[in-house]
Amino acid sequence: MSEAARRVVDQKTKVTSRVGRYVGNQGQLALVDMGDQRVPVVFATPWVPEINEPVHVDTIDGVSRLIGPTAPKPGMGVVVTVDASGDYVDVITDFGTYRMPYAAADADTPPPGSGDSVGIDWSSGPKCYRLSTSPDPVPPPPDPGGGGATTHTSVFRAVDAGSIRKTGVNGWWNPRPWNSPSNFGAWFYGTQMADTIPDNAEFVGLEIYLTWAVRRWPNTLRWGTHTHARKDGLINVNGSDLWDPGSAAGWYTPPFAQPWFNTAKTGVLGVALNAQGSGQEEARSLAEDGQSGALRITWRA
Repeated sequence: MSEAARRVVDQKTKVTSRVGRYVGNQGQLALVDMGDQRVPVVFATPWVPEINEPVHVDTIDGVSRLIGPTAPKPGMGVVVTVDASGDYVDVITDFGTYRMPYAAADADTPPPGSGDSVGIDWSSGPKCYRLSTSPDPVPPPPDPGGGGATTHTSVFRAVDAGSIRKTGVNGWWNPRPWNSPSNFGAWFYGTQMADTIPDNAEFVGLEIYLTWAVRRWPNTLRWGTHTHARKDGLINVNGSDLWDPGSAAGWYTPPFAQPWFNTAKTGVLGVALNAQGSGQEEARSLAEDGQSGALRITWRA
């Protein structure tokens, strides 16, 4: 290589990428263990990793920068359970379920509840905060007018789901709601619907979001309701009505929408699958699809 060519090559930017483990900071620099070396590097973003978290470090022309995490950090999720202490919540996201504390905007702000959409801040460890609005606002149907009432639409996501043998043996053994002769499949919503919909609300519409992992005998799908806010033993299923909503994932209006609405606004509504004789359909678990079993309800009040 000629001297002129060598000078041109030497002038090109040199970039190397490595994975290390964040172990703390030294003033305004991050300390990252890479192999047997502890290297001070520049923070490239305001994000601060957790101690011992794997991170990407890029070195550009001899200057090392902490670029970001090696695993995705989702920015939003939905609360599925609240710890008994009230200090922690379990948040389901597109990349899994995480336990974290919540951050209150002020002393008067209540903690997030089951079914609430939350934003997640990952700097120095995850914490979530209640979103002021849903990230997926649903446009309400046109107001028919008259009477001074207003039309409202809300989406109530399931806070838990799964299957239990009809004998109660082995408890809630599978996270997917099964339609099976030997199992009850169920979605649980807590008390969020009765807490939100006023007793004097008039029915306008109700849809359920269904997404299936297995379809074998769709014409055997039997639907019922239960009155459990969450998994607390064997459920009692009310009704066993045949309805095949189809196999494509999406929103469907059940033929028993208004009776479900009447239960939802005055008490605890849970949705159950209860095959008889034959059938084995498996709805996706909440870990597979956080919208599984969600109810979109419209009312006037």
